Amino acid sequence: MEQPQIDGDRYELVREIGAGGMGQVYEGYDRHLKRRIAVKLTYSHLDRDPNWAKRFLREAELMAQLSHPGMPAIHDAGISLGPPERPYLVMEFIEGITFDGLLVRHGPLALGAVAALGAQVAAVLAATHRNRIYHRDLKPSNLMLCGDGTVKVLDFGLAVTTDAEMTRYTDTGNAPGTPAFMAPEQIEGREVVPQTDLYALGLVLYELLTGDRVMTGSSPYVVWENQVKRMPPEIRRECPEVPADMARVIMSMLAKSPDRRPEDAAIVHAVLMRHADGLGDLPEIGDFHGPARMYAAAVSSAVARVPKEVSPARIIATGASAAAPPRSSDFSRSDIRRAIGRARDLAVESRYTRAIDGLKTVVDSAVSQLGARDADVVEARSKLAALYLDNNDFPAAAELFSTLIDDLTAERGPYDEQVMFCQRQLATCNVRTGDIDAALARLRRLHGQMSIRYGENDRRAVELGNQIRHIEVGIESMDRPGFESGHRGR
Repeated sequence: MEQPQIDGDRYELVREIGAGGMGQVYEGYDRHLKRRIAVKLTYSHLDRDPNWAKRFLREAELMAQLSHPGMPAIHDAGISLGPPERPYLVMEFIEGITFDGLLVRHGPLALGAVAALGAQVAAVLAATHRNRIYHRDLKPSNLMLCGDGTVKVLDFGLAVTTDAEMTRYTDTGNAPGTPAFMAPEQIEGREVVPQTDLYALGLVLYELLTGDRVMTGSSPYVVWENQVKRMPPEIRRECPEVPADMARVIMSMLAKSPDRRPEDAAIVHAVLMRHADGLGDLPEIGDFHGPARMYAAAVSSAVARVPKEVSPARIIATGASAAAPPRSSDFSRSDIRRAIGRARDLAVESRYTRAIDGLKTVVDSAVSQLGARDADVVEARSKLAALYLDNNDFPAAAELFSTLIDDLTAERGPYDEQVMFCQRQLATCNVRTGDIDAALARLRRLHGQMSIRYGENDRRAVELGNQIRHIEVGIESMDRPGFESGHRGR
């Protein structure tokens, strides 16, 4: 088969280095920037879905917004010239050995090494889950140990976001995941949640400790049935040396119901970090004085003092059952969802004061526990701002939308859909407080951004243009003789 042309032959494909359910991965060379790269090309048969390329590029855009040392950097994306035309993704090239390669070489790994490897993976998941991006295909072959001891989580090709405004990757005729590492909810077609990835990570940890695949079968259907119905033996039966708290968190990760697994990846990370004692015994680790280790040591010293309220010692309760997921505090993401639901119900009854007070209390706790930019916290803050707007408290709504814009722009950039939504809402607040000039200036900037992002003829850009003209016509009417225009803000 003739090699496809990638961006006018800017990216030279050197050799195939991997393949999966979504496409092939090549080692490549960027002729412009003179660097080694990895290029992922999706399979040509996937283009039977007319929206496939659009979804792929949207996901690439989403992943490029994330920056984490445990993930390959995204450099570029587009459509190859063919033949046939295929969407492609250009990424940082990662040199190392996958976790399944480690198992082939060494068999079961030492407890401290497993904890160190797993903690790094959990840290990456905590970052992606914070943005509601879930891997869905976590397995040993998608986890790579580099020579400096860092772990990279590869191939977010099945990643899914729960943001209603963004298109999900959907099943295009291929099983969405790898049977041996698929959570029961994936198999049954239920909602993918953060705990879906934690289930897969639990299977990976179990395999690294025992050397054996946890869920096996004579066919994918048998494996799927085992995932749904069969609980693996207690890890301490297979590996008595595993500490009780680490055993509890691993077995809770493997619970069949997502709500019986740990609340989030940060909890798993905290438990594993107690037992991570380095990877120095692995011969694959050779760069003991490299820049990554120097940087990590500096960061570790900078954050050595853990705040008392999130101390890892509080994460696992003494005597907690293996089935009960550990909690980091009395506050959880479930509290956010319940608070949003209660506020919505109260608003339907026009009881805005109670709705706002209740949701604000939870938002304040959520910001202190999870950070202002966490996706669940952002949703709650957006709902609170909308309640202020519905209750005609325009100054409070404007203040909250403004801080949301600042936080989201710093993390996602000005062309993010949620940033642009908040910009439009803030302009509405400006109009309602009489600051028409500020509203028009904001909406005109937003129209320019939408035209760049979606195109000038996109429905959203057209509707916004109509709104701007409607406001301008209103101003012209007020400026005619006989109209009082002194109320306009300046």
